Amino acid sequence: MNLSYSLLMPPMFLLVAIPAGWLIALRWRRTGWAVAALAWAALYALCTPYGSQSLLILLETRLPPASAAQILGAQAIVVMGGDVYHGKIGGVPDDIGPLSLERVRLAAQLYHRHPLPILVTGAAEGSTDMSIGALMAKSLDEDFGIKATWIEEQAENTFQNAARAAAILKPAGIDTVLVVTQSWHMPRSVWSFEQAGMHAIPAPAQRFYMGHGLDWIDLLPDYPSFQRSFFALHEGLGLLYYEYHYR
Repeated sequence: MNLSYSLLMPPMFLLVAIPAGWLIALRWRRTGWAVAALAWAALYALCTPYGSQSLLILLETRLPPASAAQILGAQAIVVMGGDVYHGKIGGVPDDIGPLSLERVRLAAQLYHRHPLPILVTGAAEGSTDMSIGALMAKSLDEDFGIKATWIEEQAENTFQNAARAAAILKPAGIDTVLVVTQSWHMPRSVWSFEQAGMHAIPAPAQRFYMGHGLDWIDLLPDYPSFQRSFFALHEGLGLLYYEYHYR
């Protein structure tokens, strides 16, 4: 399931489309070579800083940054579950991955400016012994000296993160929250909270801004750009799916 999902997601499917075009060319030469050439050109563009950052900016500008007044009106901080590092046999424990760590760090910074109660949310992933929510709470405590007020451990996707967080917070009289996640994940997160009847405020997070003019180095492919394109396309398609499936 995970393998098929990964291969079908852009830009990964372009890696399949190129050899598929070559195979098609054995029967229909022009069509096959056109498929391969278009897939290669799209893959190249998505692997460049200019291409990937353009996609991220297009996604992130769906939500303007929150104002100081909006942030002051929040009643709690919600940290969305991200990735996880799977421990190894022999005593290496599970831990949060780099995306989750960035979210925890952002939450800690936000807490020091606005000491609000914190909810962390996320289920166990694969064979992990602890949920992502519990791992993030552990990192908040051990690395930043901050205790999470609530730990939600059942949500398996962004929509469930929002719905289950709302089920915990609403009985406590909380309906306005600061949502902590990466900027490219923020549109889908805020939309999910709104569907759960919550007022979600995008917490400050790093955004991409295009510099003045186009430098030649922005057209050279690199792995970080490939990864950024994956995040941007995954989130864009995910938001469209959510609006269709969960509305």
